[in-house]
Order: sequence, then structure tokens, then C-alpha cells
Amino acid sequence: MKQTKQSAQTATIREIARRADVSIASVSRALNGKPGLSDALREKILTISREVAYQPSAAARQLISGKAAVVGISLGRQDIELRPYYILLYQHLTVALHQQGMVPIFFHHDQTAELPERAGAAILLGETSEDARPSLLENAGVPFVRIGNPGQGFSVAPDDAQGFYEMTHHLVAQGRRQLAFVGGELEMPCSHSRLEGYRRALDEAGLSEQLISLPHRFSSDSLTSYRYLNRLLADTSNSQTLPFDALVCATDELALGCVAALEDRGIDVPYQVAVTGFDDLPTLATGLTTIRQDIAAIAAMSVELLGEALASKAPRHVSLPVTLVMRETG
Repeated sequence: MKQTKQSAQTATIREIARRADVSIASVSRALNGKPGLSDALREKILTISREVAYQPSAAARQLISGKAAVVGISLGRQDIELRPYYILLYQHLTVALHQQGMVPIFFHHDQTAELPERAGAAILLGETSEDARPSLLENAGVPFVRIGNPGQGFSVAPDDAQGFYEMTHHLVAQGRRQLAFVGGELEMPCSHSRLEGYRRALDEAGLSEQLISLPHRFSSDSLTSYRYLNRLLADTSNSQTLPFDALVCATDELALGCVAALEDRGIDVPYQVAVTGFDDLPTLATGLTTIRQDIAAIAAMSVELLGEALASKAPRHVSLPVTLVMRETG
């Protein structure tokens, strides 16, 4: 059985080598971040590795490099692996870890107890205020980095509070006066930095907030926002005016569902209601006014911080800038 697994992994490495028209040794150097390759060739090999979804096991790493530097990428309790954002982030993390000679291994939330036995470090995604993973890893002596949740220890996140402040300010400057924030489970007692940015801009403008707090989602965030907003619009269909003139959505996916619900009811976007998102995800955000975060930079910084954690340096949080992207919906 062990020989079969090794052969399958080697076949995957051979496939990358075949597509890149290079030797297996060159693939190994690219995946391990070793010298001896041009930047263009290294990027070509890493791009192909992403295309074939190459995810070497710890055993395979022993075969091709003789090192065991395994990093567990741990998901939160909800099925966040379904979100396009986390899929894209995972791809960038895989590349960034490979470039440092590390091996990523995927862990679901309920597999956290197994992580210390299989990995020497971890990157946590989708953390909440009630998350037990940090304590478990700390007790096991496993260094880790948080993504998207500033707190104690090493962490990196986009400056989403500033991004939502600027987006809300932009909408107010357009003349919008009834701006509703759309997000998931906003009543939960945890930090909502995106909501904080929205509130700060409204306070400065002397406007009241409106919160559209979505329940636990269906199969996707877009479907959740679509169904919820559809019901909300049906309940207010007898009113002469809409209850909002802008929807400031916590993610691109939520924004897309809102746009679809509004258009299905004959409501003009953005003339009657502006809709904005956050992430600027490839293909999904086409035409959407949104806030762009640099997912590749977040992944690279996560790996840099992980190196500092492994070296027992002082913990720090890094906030990365975001950019407003103006398109058709707002």
C-alpha cells in the first residue's frame, strides 16, 4: 500500500514536469524554493502545480526533499471551504508554503486534535470568538498564525474596517441616505470589523444604521442573501418606497445574491439601490463595486509570520491595505 501511494504522488510530480517540459529535479527545486531556476521557470512550474491541484503528503515531501516541514491549514467550524474566497486563499497559501520548502495539509475544524501529531505548525482560517483551536494548539506547543482575525499571537488581515469606512463614505457622497449593512449573524457577540467601518462613516454623516443579519446560509452565501432579501422585499411590497437605497455587503458573494434579488423584482441597480461587496474575487466580482484585498499578499505574509513564530520571535499583527474598485453596481 505504501508503495502505491508513493507511486501516485510521483506520477503527479511527473505530470508537472511533463507539462512544464522540465526534469523532476527542477520541479522539486521549484516546490521547495531552492535556487538553480530562473524566476520565470519557477513561476511556470508553480502555476502548473496549482492547475493540477498538487498537494504533496508529508511522506511525499520526505521522498523529494528529505525534509518534514508540515503546516496544517485549519478551517473553521462552518463549511467555509465552499466559499470561493477560501479556495483562492488556500491556493495562494499552498504556493507560498511550497516556496519556503513547507508542505500544506488540509484540516477540518473537527480534526484539530489530530493536527499536533501530523504538523509542526498551523494556519487558522475562519476563527470565531468561541473557537477552541488556538487554546488546543497553544497547549500542544504548535506555533500558528491567524488569518482574518486580529488577536493575541501572530495574525494577518486586510484592513477591512478602513475599506468599509471608505465604501460607506463613497455611497453617502453619492447622496445615499438609507444604507443597510448585509452580513451573516450580525447579532452574535463577536468583533465585526467591517461593520465597525460602516458605522464610523454613518456616524460622521449623522445617518442611522440598518442591519440585515442573515441566518445560517444555504449551500452558498449568494443563495442565502438572495432568498432572504427576496422575502424581505415581498414583506415590504405594499410600501411606496424601498427601506434602503444602498446595500453594503460583507462579501462579494452576498452582494451578488442581493443584486439578483433586486433585479428579479424589477428594482434598478444602482439607480434605485446601490450594491457593494468585499474581496474582488476573480470572475465573481465582474461588474460589482467592491473592496479589493490582496489575497496573494495575505498568504505570503501568513507564511512570513509563521516563520517568525517558528523562530520564537515576538508575536505581531499585520494589517494589509485594501482598495476601492468602482464598477456598475454602486
